[in-house]
Amino acid sequence: MSDFTKMSKELLKGGKAGEINKVVNSPEGKKIGSMVDGNALKKAVAEGDKDTMNRILGQILSTEEGKALAKRINDSFGK
Repeated sequence: MSDFTKMSKELLKGGKAGEINKVVNSPEGKKIGSMVDGNALKKAVAEGDKDTMNRILGQILSTEEGKALAKRINDSFGK
């Protein structure tokens, strides 16, 4: 099981599904979703391709929307 799969299962099991949906459906989340190649990200996660995941994450975090999304995630899950 990949780290991402394990993390997502833990978040969902911990009652964080609502928080995840809020983040994904936020204006920042939607903007990032349109900027990311979802198939490439899914493939990288499935294969454990950390280089590709890091490259995609770096691209996301280099944008204002990405920084805002990271803050929103931190605020939501850092509690």
